[in-house]
Amino acid sequence: MNKKKVIIIGAGIAGLSAGCYLQMNGYDTEIFEAHNISGGLCTAWNRKGYLIEGCIHGLLGSEPSHLLYNLWNELIEMDKLKFVDADIKHLYIFEDGKRFTQYANLDRLHKSMIKLAPEDKAIIDEFIGDIRRLQSVQISYDKPKEFFNLPGKIKMLKAFPLLFVMKKWISLSSQDFSKSFKNLLMQDVVKHFASPLLFEMFVLSEMDLKRCGYPTIGSFEFSKLFEKKYLSCGGKIHYKTRVSRAMIVDNKAVGVLLENGDKHYADIVVCAADGKTAIYDLLEGKYISEAVKKEYNSADLNPSKIQISLGVNKTFKEWPRMVKIILSSPYTICDGSQYNSLDIMIYNVDEGLAPYNKTLLIAQLDTKNGEYWSALRDADYNKYKFEKKKISEELIRILERRMGGIEGNIDMTDVATPATYIRYTGNWRGSVQGWANENIFKSNPFKKELPGLKNFFMIGQWVEPGGGVPNVFQSGRNLAQIICKRDRKRFLIKSDCNIK
Repeated sequence: MNKKKVIIIGAGIAGLSAGCYLQMNGYDTEIFEAHNISGGLCTAWNRKGYLIEGCIHGLLGSEPSHLLYNLWNELIEMDKLKFVDADIKHLYIFEDGKRFTQYANLDRLHKSMIKLAPEDKAIIDEFIGDIRRLQSVQISYDKPKEFFNLPGKIKMLKAFPLLFVMKKWISLSSQDFSKSFKNLLMQDVVKHFASPLLFEMFVLSEMDLKRCGYPTIGSFEFSKLFEKKYLSCGGKIHYKTRVSRAMIVDNKAVGVLLENGDKHYADIVVCAADGKTAIYDLLEGKYISEAVKKEYNSADLNPSKIQISLGVNKTFKEWPRMVKIILSSPYTICDGSQYNSLDIMIYNVDEGLAPYNKTLLIAQLDTKNGEYWSALRDADYNKYKFEKKKISEELIRILERRMGGIEGNIDMTDVATPATYIRYTGNWRGSVQGWANENIFKSNPFKKELPGLKNFFMIGQWVEPGGGVPNVFQSGRNLAQIICKRDRKRFLIKSDCNIK
């Protein structure tokens, strides 16, 4: 019996995940990747002896009590990885020297907030109490939402208290929530929480349970584990091989046309690349619903990033992983984006990210002006380099004032812009997580299949609002289940892919 052939476009986590599970279930897969490495956005890069972290801050499901842990363990040996669980989510540093420690442990956080603002006890109790309610229910991750029938939906009603809490906080911004507090310093702290508030609460709930630790091997080596698993299952990856178009016959995908003119045929084509590229380039805009077209026209995307990475000849052992510097006046950059605070990540306990007794510092500035940076790079490369240098120099000045010992100890500077993300990953406007977070709780118009087209599937963050490494990993796994079900095959998990 001949195996079905599946071509996968993109060797990011979604593509590698789909490839692994399809190989496990008797499909013959090949991945075509435009870059010369796998991992997609889950990556890192080398500069002057530093390995610059480019993705994971914390991995949901890093601890066995989380339902995701067992799914990760299907492809990678989780017990061989070391995870760091931070005791502090953020250390807030204000211009006037005041500080606030946002503990990851909810008991400590509760006590510290009330100690600072006893007059706000009621709202603090409500906030911490609802975070604990988020911990009370885990939603199953092992089946795709496409499989939920009536009994499954009834089972989901067990999560109703969780849904009530989510609805309560999803539309509330940190700025609006801060107005609930009487204490002025507490107001200043809360207004710099993530928005919507629900996302700050989700992170705190998992950090408290120590279920979203940072893998000390870093994002690049983490993604390489998936590549290794895929290749061990017999899969093939073609690097530096760009797909220019999906080949369609009678509204069925039959393969792909490469940029070099080569044609490769398959029974199924899976696109694990940028959504806009898939719909408007690979398929020439011929297969799209009005609802999805409307979303692409309105373009409510998660931001892209300007990542400033500094190698510092200093240890910073006394500092927590995450520092939030509150600015007394907005910091404005050339694309028009303004920042009232800066998140600084201090990598001081990681394996191989920095030379001995040195530290990697990373700041990420969100921007929705990704196309500005690509246009600037194309039009005036010297101006582009000047603006990158200007951003890094201003960051160094800010860090010197707040942390000290920075300016005279810099031995590496690297600035990645949205143009960088667009060049290396192709993500539309450089968005690193696809659609804006608010879309998670809307009726999702993004489907794995497109209207009127057979044997073509989309996976990854452009069909799974919310983005993130766990989400795209599950997207690939879920698609393998869907394909198996349609072919009336039992979905199998094999530790040894050579087992027949």
